[in-house]
Amino acid sequence: MTFPFSQMPPNAKVWIYASDKIISHEQLIIINDMAIPFIQNWTAHQNQLKAEFAVLYNCFLIFMVDEGFNEISGCGIDKSVNLVKDIEKQTNLNLFNRLKIQLINNNEVTIFNKTDIISKIENGETNSFTKTFNNQITTKADFDNNWIIPLEHAWFFTKNKTQLV
Repeated sequence: MTFPFSQMPPNAKVWIYASDKIISHEQLIIINDMAIPFIQNWTAHQNQLKAEFAVLYNCFLIFMVDEGFNEISGCGIDKSVNLVKDIEKQTNLNLFNRLKIQLINNNEVTIFNKTDIISKIENGETNSFTKTFNNQITTKADFDNNWIIPLEHAWFFTKNKTQLV
């Protein structure tokens, strides 16, 4: 899969919002209608930001800002968070639910409750090498290299991999 962020430098800031369910075509239209104009006009302290946005795997809203162009500030970040909250209201999606875990199999995303992952491993429905997403990354370099990771490296596993945190 080719990501639309190829012009961003490795140190570009990244924010990832994961949906609690797969985004429908109708929801995607609403999201793009809201996010694309926002990105084109996104500012911090009246300074235009060099930013990009994409919806990936019909599940993730991803924002990137090149701070080499202009730095983002708290108010700039607040604007994006408010946009995401508005998108939630317009689409009936939950983009802040950290108890939902997205897994990828054959380039297709499935979404589970965090508490269901261990039972799925025990039942053989998935394993610790199944791919998941590290939505805690903060730079494009991490996005390129560490966004998709084996389940066993996910933040929600304890060191012994038999319990969730």
